[in-house]
Amino acid sequence: MSRSVNKIILVGNVGRDPEVHETKSGKRVAHFSLATNRFPTEDGEERTDWHRITVWGKLAQIAEDYVKVGDRIYLEGRVEYDSYERDGVTIPSSEVIGRELMLLSPAKEAAAA
Repeated sequence: MSRSVNKIILVGNVGRDPEVHETKSGKRVAHFSLATNRFPTEDGEERTDWHRITVWGKLAQIAEDYVKVGDRIYLEGRVEYDSYERDGVTIPSSEVIGRELMLLSPAKEAAAA
């Protein structure tokens, strides 16, 4: 039997604060976007790619407590592909399910009281 791998590593900047909620079964889940840049592309321009990120459990709690828009992070996980219908048209989508997350931005100091 052959082995296969579905692994993605992204280093980029958070595009929006994580949206965190609990499922009916009580599991915490966080969703946010991550921007990565490519340079140069075929036309010599820098390009930004946006990734939809989902993290579960303790990572969702870490995202809620520490991850904010603009932060630079390292994210490792897998890619899941799906599709949905809108107005009778099938639209493909992809999502990165995070398994490891590291904060790369310097820690922000608390405001003086």
